[in-house]
Amino acid sequence: MRKYGWLIVASMLWVGNAFAQTDYDGRWYVSPSVGIVFSDKNDLDSGIAGSLAVGRSIAPYLGLEFEGGYSYLDVKDLSKQNDYKRAILGVSLMQYLAPEKWTVRPYLLGNVNGHYLKFLDTNTGGAGVGLGLGSFFNLSQNLDFRVEGRYNLDFVNGKGPVADSTFYLWTATAGLRWKFGADPNDDDGDGVPNSRDKCPGTPKGVTVYSDGCPTDLDGDGVPDYLDKCPNTPKGTQVGPDGCELDSDADGVPDVRDRCPNTPKGVQVDVNGCPLDSDGDGVPDYLDKCPNTPKGTKVNADGCSTNDSDGDGIPDDLDRCANTPKGVAVGPDGCPLDSDGDGIPDYLDECPHSPPGAKVLPNGCALVGDCRKPHPGEQVDANGCAVEQNFVLRGVKFEFDSDRLTPEAQRILDQVAVTLQAYPNVKVEVEGHTDNIGSEAYNLGLSERRAIAVKKYLTDHSVAAGRMTPVGYGETRPIDTNDTDAGRENNRRVELHVVQ
Repeated sequence: MRKYGWLIVASMLWVGNAFAQTDYDGRWYVSPSVGIVFSDKNDLDSGIAGSLAVGRSIAPYLGLEFEGGYSYLDVKDLSKQNDYKRAILGVSLMQYLAPEKWTVRPYLLGNVNGHYLKFLDTNTGGAGVGLGLGSFFNLSQNLDFRVEGRYNLDFVNGKGPVADSTFYLWTATAGLRWKFGADPNDDDGDGVPNSRDKCPGTPKGVTVYSDGCPTDLDGDGVPDYLDKCPNTPKGTQVGPDGCELDSDADGVPDVRDRCPNTPKGVQVDVNGCPLDSDGDGVPDYLDKCPNTPKGTKVNADGCSTNDSDGDGIPDDLDRCANTPKGVAVGPDGCPLDSDGDGIPDYLDECPHSPPGAKVLPNGCALVGDCRKPHPGEQVDANGCAVEQNFVLRGVKFEFDSDRLTPEAQRILDQVAVTLQAYPNVKVEVEGHTDNIGSEAYNLGLSERRAIAVKKYLTDHSVAAGRMTPVGYGETRPIDTNDTDAGRENNRRVELHVVQ
């Protein structure tokens, strides 16, 4: 029974694959091994053994090998020339006991062989069989370490001392297995077969671990090939780029960010909070007055709550800080100028002058404009003053004199520019006084002042023939002469369009 019992076990090698698998590594390999050989007799004769196998898998759990081997058994109670020398050529069928993806892959082996023997100084041959148990230990994509134990039966049919004999031998070997070429079942080409690859979609060229997953040397969960911060301290929360998590993308990691919801693009300090250059409590990106003096009380815009002229615009933003009370202003704190002629609405007697028109200091163009009427003046169908009289506000003289003040000269410079823009218009230059002094004196003074204005305009490129100076003295007041303010208004120069 002992002689044939191996046949029962060997039949296991032909059992079909019980575990379905869609692919397997069918590369050819070469496997050299060395070891010992010993008999199963009580004295345990032993020796050396070596083999070279060439094989490949032929099914997911089945392999085929062709081998050649030599062993030398030192029989202790015989002389050297009588020792057991054995050379074989055989084929083995291997039943793997674990899936290909395992690092340690045990197997059963059944072998049939033809052998050449020299024993008891007799050369003979025959056939043999063997049954073995071994395992491969994966070292790399192409290299495995191999250990194997095998029980061999050598059948000898011949004449002489070894005629019709059966020899029983054990071999124990260790070796390597080298597979040729790249694993055909490595779709991502990372060197790890599909069967063992836990990350089958790894980009080409990426360094991977033995399980086929990209290396992550700092253990932050972001593979090295994507990790822009490859030396992040252990336990640090990181973003998709492997750097410390920065939810608001302000350059300060969340763990140090005292203002974690800063709007995108806002400059921050080392604590991740928006900069506040003037220290008024309003961050720069919201601060409309970024240079407020230290200690100034500010509003939500970062501007001083002080409003010296009471126009509703903080002093920090007010470009016209002395606007008269009650005058409508724009966002810059300056009086509104609806028609854009440079004269603010509250001083503009013609608040709707045509775009681009050259205007007098009262905001009126010499022609084609609509002057707001003074009390008692005649108006047309549009509510505009019929008379084309324009007070040159601010044109004043030295006391009891026809000498123009510097401010009057500045205003007349603008009047000259306006008159030059209307070269076909003729005007009367009217002089007016209050009622202080004799009527005759005031009439003469007003005429001299009208002449002085004409001369100044003539000296500034306005044709003299276009201007007629007239003095009206105190005869045409526009205000009361009972008050200083009224008399101030009556002392005036007007232009009256006559053509």
